[in-house]
Amino acid sequence: MKELTDSYDVLSDAEVLRSRLGSEGYLFFRGLLPSEVVGDVHEQLARILYDSDWLARDADPRELLASGRAVEEGSAGFFGAYTAIQSTQAFHQLAVRPELIGLASRLLGEEAFAHPAHICRIAPPSPGAKPTPIHQDYRFIQGCVDTLTTWLPLSAAPPEIGGLRVYAGSPRLGVLPVKASDGPGMMRAEADENHPEWRTTSYQPGDVLLFGSLTVHGAMPNRTKRLRLSADFRYQALSSPMARDALGTGKPHYHPDVPDFPTLTRGWTSTESVEVPTGVHFVDRWDPRVDDVPTPSSRFAY
Repeated sequence: MKELTDSYDVLSDAEVLRSRLGSEGYLFFRGLLPSEVVGDVHEQLARILYDSDWLARDADPRELLASGRAVEEGSAGFFGAYTAIQSTQAFHQLAVRPELIGLASRLLGEEAFAHPAHICRIAPPSPGAKPTPIHQDYRFIQGCVDTLTTWLPLSAAPPEIGGLRVYAGSPRLGVLPVKASDGPGMMRAEADENHPEWRTTSYQPGDVLLFGSLTVHGAMPNRTKRLRLSADFRYQALSSPMARDALGTGKPHYHPDVPDFPTLTRGWTSTESVEVPTGVHFVDRWDPRVDDVPTPSSRFAY
């Protein structure tokens, strides 16, 4: 599989970044975030997983060595640990780091904000857990096609532990049809799994992979004995529409299986990281499983 192109050297050049995002559908930045900041979040989440018996009792929690009790995302036994993770202020504050908000704002050409449903992915070893199938975020996020996703490794993620892969140039395919699939999201985009433009890398904490909502991407199987920890954060322009959630816009990931933010944020010093700014325009959702979805125009000219 091809290596991701590192765009850190052109981080301050918005025109080059927009052009590269339009051409490739992704941007990768090696070491964009301070490793010590990501490391602190890693340690806090590892302690939660250890206390939840997801990690081996005789190993350092930071090593994320899986016990036999680690469970697949969304399954029975998942939500106790996940609620504790969603209650961790430092995890949510990662999403509003100036490096990420600033990057999204430069790319979008205006003020950007982070969606409050910050996602933590905890990938147990395969074959017990199915990796996230290849997909495009647009069917899930909806609202604005220029919503951007960042994927952050919260622990070292070489290819064998199931890091993310992206299909370079795939936004030019438009909104693809989908079919039912196992794994998080339960839908798979009908794209070529073996196309030569699939790309990945050996990720380290501090790295950031950013892509648009039409970019085909997915996780790879975890073939180690460790858990893989990562985060998904999403950003959009303040002036763009945001899809209204039937369960309540601005709720946590996996709500109502996870409590709402007033419960999760008890004892926090600030809730700014999980708030939707005033003035955002909301639109209704459509069924993400429909076959024919028109491809909206994008400012990135895919």
